[in-house]
Amino acid sequence: MNYKSYGDLSEDIAASLFKVHGKDYDLVVGIPRSGIIPASMVALGLHLDMMGLPDFIDNQPLKTRLRRKEEKPPGAAWDAKKVLFVDDSVITGKTVQKARSAIPENCPCIIDTLAIYADPDGKQHVDFHFYTLESPCAFQWNLFTPAILSQSCVDIDGVLCVDPTDLQNDDGEQYIAFLNNAELLFLPAGRIGCLVTNRLEKYRSQTEQWLKQQGIDYERLVMLDLPSKEERQRQGIHSTHKGLFYKNSDYTFFIESATRQAASIAKISGKAVYCCEDNRVYTASDKISAKKGSHSYTKRLLSASKRKILSSFPSPLKTALRERWKPKKA
Repeated sequence: MNYKSYGDLSEDIAASLFKVHGKDYDLVVGIPRSGIIPASMVALGLHLDMMGLPDFIDNQPLKTRLRRKEEKPPGAAWDAKKVLFVDDSVITGKTVQKARSAIPENCPCIIDTLAIYADPDGKQHVDFHFYTLESPCAFQWNLFTPAILSQSCVDIDGVLCVDPTDLQNDDGEQYIAFLNNAELLFLPAGRIGCLVTNRLEKYRSQTEQWLKQQGIDYERLVMLDLPSKEERQRQGIHSTHKGLFYKNSDYTFFIESATRQAASIAKISGKAVYCCEDNRVYTASDKISAKKGSHSYTKRLLSASKRKILSSFPSPLKTALRERWKPKKA
C-alpha cells in the first residue's frame, strides 16, 4: 500500500513544479474533489489563478486575477489561452476524460492535464505527471471517503470519537456516560466495512446507539468478548484481537488510533494499517518500540500544556518561561 499525506503532497509538488514552468499557462483548474487541493498548491507555485471545474465550465469571472507577467490577466475563465487541469492521481483515466468531456465545444482554451501521482498504466491518460505511484495507494485526504471505508476495518476510540480519559474509563457509570456522549472526532463520508474495537461486548447497546445518533453507517461491529476492563488489561490482547480479525477477513485496510497497536496489527495481519496518531501507514516489516510511540505522544501533550499555561501569564513572565523551557544544546 503506497500512502501519501498532505505533507508529502506539498513536498512532491514543490519538487516537481519545474515540469510545468515556462509553458505559458494562464489558469489552473482543479478536478473535484481530490484535485482541488493539489491544484491550489500548483497555482500558488505558478502565481496563477485557480478555480474548480464547475466554475470553469460556466466561464465564471476570476476573483483574484493573479498573473506573474505584466500582461493584463484574463477576466473570466475562457479568457485564458492555456489552462492546466489538475487531479491528485490517475489510474484508469476515467476522471480526466470525464472532465474533458464536460467542457463545452465553444470553449476556446487550450487544455493540458496534470496528475500529481500516476499509476504506471495511467500515465498515458494525462499530458504530465509528477510521480509514478503504483496501486493500491491511499491518500490522507481520501481516507474517510466511501472508496476506502467500504473495504476497511476502523477503530472507534481515537478515530471516530475522542479517547476516554482515565477518570471516564472506570468500567462503570463514568464510562457509560462517556459512551453515550462521546465527542465526534473524524466523520466518515460513507459506509464503513467493519468497526473493530477493544470496547467490551457488554457495551454494545451504548455503542450502537451512539453510532446511530452520529449517522455513522457500517456493515459490522466487532467487539471484545471479555467480562471486564481488568480482564482485558490482564490478557493484553488489544492488538491481537484486532490483528487476527483483520488477517482472517477480506478487508484490505485498517484505520487505527494508536501507534503501537497500528504497528502490531500490521505485523499480525500482514496487511497495511493507517495510524491517526502519527499519520503514517504501517506494514508487516515496520518496527516501532513502545518507548518511541509513548514518548512522541507524551511530548505533544507536554507542549500543549506549556502553551496553555503560558497563555494566562503576563508578557514579561511568558518570555522568561519560554527561555527557561528552551531545549539545551548538546
